[in-house]
Amino acid sequence: MTRPDSARTHFVGKGTLPEAGLWLREGYAPVSDTAMPGHPAGYSADEGLVEAVNTALILAKPLLLTGRPGTGKSELAERISWELALGPVLRFESQSLTEAQELFYRFDLIAQMADAQLRGDDAPRPPEHFLSFGALGKAILYANPQAHARLIEWDQHNTRQLRVDGGQTQDSLIAPPINEAQRSVVLIDEIDKAARDVPNDLLNGIERMAFRIREMRNHLVSAPNDDTLKPIVIITSNSERDLPDPFLRRCVYYNIPDPTQEKLAEILRLRVPASLGGPSGGATGVNAIDQLAPFYQDLLSFFVEYRDERAAHLAYRPGTSELIDWANALARYHADPQGDLKANAGLIGRTLGTILKHQDDRQTLTSKLKRFGLAPGPGTT
Repeated sequence: MTRPDSARTHFVGKGTLPEAGLWLREGYAPVSDTAMPGHPAGYSADEGLVEAVNTALILAKPLLLTGRPGTGKSELAERISWELALGPVLRFESQSLTEAQELFYRFDLIAQMADAQLRGDDAPRPPEHFLSFGALGKAILYANPQAHARLIEWDQHNTRQLRVDGGQTQDSLIAPPINEAQRSVVLIDEIDKAARDVPNDLLNGIERMAFRIREMRNHLVSAPNDDTLKPIVIITSNSERDLPDPFLRRCVYYNIPDPTQEKLAEILRLRVPASLGGPSGGATGVNAIDQLAPFYQDLLSFFVEYRDERAAHLAYRPGTSELIDWANALARYHADPQGDLKANAGLIGRTLGTILKHQDDRQTLTSKLKRFGLAPGPGTT
């Protein structure tokens, strides 16, 4: 999807924007319904995060995000891509054995050797058959599609085949042709898990907008070094280890804090469908908390007290994503939005697995339930 010159380049970070258009995801049909669960229209960034995104956009630098799991680091990339109409997010999940090359491409040498043994020397498959591109590799290809049309075609073919082999239907996987240069949003998750050289090699590749494929006679893949075509790169870290100083100097940084109770109320209203008897429940009020139905006000108070229980030293403190899951489960179980916690005690007990994620936290949760006048649910005693 090509971004027209008149398209938005300033990030707003909240609300439904008619000009944002369809939500595009790799391997899925476009989505127009902004009420769909998980739609980026339901994402709400705090003011500091909005400013960090816009600073990164102005400087054409990657945005490095830290924050506890569940604070919306990864979802931000979907919001940016949807809001700025930049097409599907290109994702890369870092692992402990991740090497820098994988950000750009992977070449299945073992499959090539096995194929050569089966076919002999008469009809070898072309090397492109064993090639797949990583998130940054795709971003560079898409920024210069006319020069790399064959590689893009092969990558789409190979990706489609992998998904079909995995059980997805063919019709939903047909990627539109890329005929004009386009900018992409790249999400690199948990970079602190990757090998030590990955962060700096990542930035070098972005700055050069080029890489070479050794297995194809050192073939050069490149794109114009143009800030309007450089990918918008969102990098997340869980701070499991320190990142190199040269890498930090070349990024814009922001730590996403735990949302306040009022911010969580706003998120609940956006993320849990009112059609299911969700948090809105017809309530009105001046602030976001007052706009929640009574049950969800009480549920939110309970969640925040449990999350922020400092004395207990929780092994796993639930985040925003756990609260959203909990509220969604309760809404789908038809919890009474006008009741209180006790009126919905049975459903609360059945859904505690959404926030209790560690055996050592059971006693703390049980104590908190009793404090709110609730009996422990299954699996909490």
